[in-house]
Amino acid sequence: MDYTVGELAKRCGLTVRTLHHFEKLKLLQPSARSAAGYRIYSDADVLRLHRLLALRHSGIPLKEIGALLDAEDPPLIDVLTRHIAVVEAQLQRQQRLLNALQRVAERAERQEAGLTEQLLVTMGMMRALERHFDEAELRRFDRWREALDRDAVRASEAEWPALIEAARAAMAADVDPASPQVKAIAQRWLELVNQFTGPDEAIQRKFAAMYAAETQIQHDTGVTPALLAYLRRAVTDEMRAAAAQATQRIAATTNGGAR
Repeated sequence: MDYTVGELAKRCGLTVRTLHHFEKLKLLQPSARSAAGYRIYSDADVLRLHRLLALRHSGIPLKEIGALLDAEDPPLIDVLTRHIAVVEAQLQRQQRLLNALQRVAERAERQEAGLTEQLLVTMGMMRALERHFDEAELRRFDRWREALDRDAVRASEAEWPALIEAARAAMAADVDPASPQVKAIAQRWLELVNQFTGPDEAIQRKFAAMYAAETQIQHDTGVTPALLAYLRRAVTDEMRAAAAQATQRIAATTNGGAR
């Protein structure tokens, strides 16, 4: 089927001016001209336009899209599959941001102090997660978090600042990591980490690597490599096993961390 420039613009929700702009950039050329000189677009042109819009929606600059469009000519199902994957990833990122902002908004409703700082920490953490985790890992993490009881998540998040401060104070006072005081802190730390990340050890290792690499997060949270090394000296195999069992019980009550 053939389309005029006006028909194509109307059908795909663009302006004629936009299609003219794409033509000027040599991204989308009409396949033919009518006897009266009007631009005519074919089904193949429509497919190219969809690929163009999908690439632009992915954040790729227009100046780079031309080479990508000319490099391949995939079937429609391949184009749609790729576009679906891009949109799903974008929706997941938006949902993560929405969840994080909702948690800050809940604190605002309670008129807690330091909300601007908390918002900055939240935004910084979101960017750090995207730098250190791929989309599949983030989705596994999302599914675990979504399956947990919301009140339990809020309670564990509220517990973190005091626990971090207790660990920092013990390290500053040079308390022996083998002492009952530090062991209790380390045990609870393990439990909260497992509750936060789920039973996926690979995810937990990547979180530790993220904190080691992100100096701003270290500054914002107080969780430094030195503090983590100090707590690791307090951890025993029995403590790890107990924390893992607690996480397994949570996973069992949440259908394996997914709904």
